[in-house]
Amino acid sequence: MSQISYSGTILKVNGNPVMLPHEILEAFDVQGVIIVFLDPDAELGSGGQYRNLIGYSSNGTKLWEAELPTTKKSDVYWKIAKRVPLTVYSFSSYECELDISTGKILRKDFYK
Repeated sequence: MSQISYSGTILKVNGNPVMLPHEILEAFDVQGVIIVFLDPDAELGSGGQYRNLIGYSSNGTKLWEAELPTTKKSDVYWKIAKRVPLTVYSFSSYECELDISTGKILRKDFYK
């Protein structure tokens, strides 16, 4: 299991710093993948989709940015519901279960 700490936009994995573009709200290890959840409001009003859930290896290498359930520019993940299996809620009212190794959606349910 990796040693993880974070403050502001800096993630430290086993002592190695990784600079991120926005504030980190949560970071944790699931099956050897470091899951990083960035502030969902950081890119409000921007032109494109904001993928704010990112997977890193134990040496700090980016593995993936999580797939979003829609192509809407306003869609973003706003809450981590469960760590195992990795389940997140999107702004577009989907509950998504994500593949830890790829960031791809395994299941999505509309809940509104």
